[in-house]
Amino acid sequence: MRSRAALFWSSLGLTLLLILPLIGAVTYFSAQRSAQERVRQANTVTSGVTVEPGAQFTATVLVVVQQEEPGFVLLRLDAPAASLTLCGLPSSLRVNAPSGTTTLADCSQSAGPARAAQLLGQTVGAAPQFYLAATPACLAGLWEQGTAARLDTSALLDADARRDKGLSGDPVVEFGPEDAASLLAQLSLGQNAPAAARLRVSIWSALLRQNPAQMPELIGGLRAASARTLTDLRAQDLNTVEQTMEYLCASPSLTITAAVPSMTSCPGQEWELTQEGTEQLLEILQ
Repeated sequence: MRSRAALFWSSLGLTLLLILPLIGAVTYFSAQRSAQERVRQANTVTSGVTVEPGAQFTATVLVVVQQEEPGFVLLRLDAPAASLTLCGLPSSLRVNAPSGTTTLADCSQSAGPARAAQLLGQTVGAAPQFYLAATPACLAGLWEQGTAARLDTSALLDADARRDKGLSGDPVVEFGPEDAASLLAQLSLGQNAPAAARLRVSIWSALLRQNPAQMPELIGGLRAASARTLTDLRAQDLNTVEQTMEYLCASPSLTITAAVPSMTSCPGQEWELTQEGTEQLLEILQ
């Protein structure tokens, strides 16, 4: 009887020696975890900082307007800087190619927009992250019906050009997205390629500045028009761009800039980037 009792108490003692340290360790680590969670919650409440979706996103997109004489706009979205940059590029801009040089238009028409973006990158030293090609009608259809904007042409056309186009009295024109292509053709008549590129991005930026609430909807429109576009923007990319547009259009410090890089004329009505123009494009692309 005594031996059985001694055996029981010995077994119990050994069991407790094994279990009590485990219980102590579990209790200690649980307490540590609870303390860390309280600190994390306190820091969250104290800082009050939340990162909005799309707030850290930057991207560059070469937009190709598919028509008989294609148009090109290099778009930079920069959420941290709360800025949109639209850089107009002439279709006759020279880019480096394996055989020498070609133009953006010839490259896009013969090998597609992806190749045009690639050769632009080889020329400048950094390539656009994405490309998007669509017709003027497709791009106009991304906007809500009834959208309108006003464009002051006084800084875009000289007095003689405004007079020839019937704008000498009032240099401001009002237009909608569906009129953008015809307005660009009218205003570009008689202008050189860089001036026409500046007019294009000025028209686009006027629509964006005066209708910022529609910026996220433009991406939704692109998603719906996917069968009529050529792009390497995936569904996940479009979602991120849409979130970025939502963030930008709500930002009180949003700036939308229209620009054209410095370039010089070449034989055959082609244009070539100057060193300054190359640096300007590189700044946008990096």
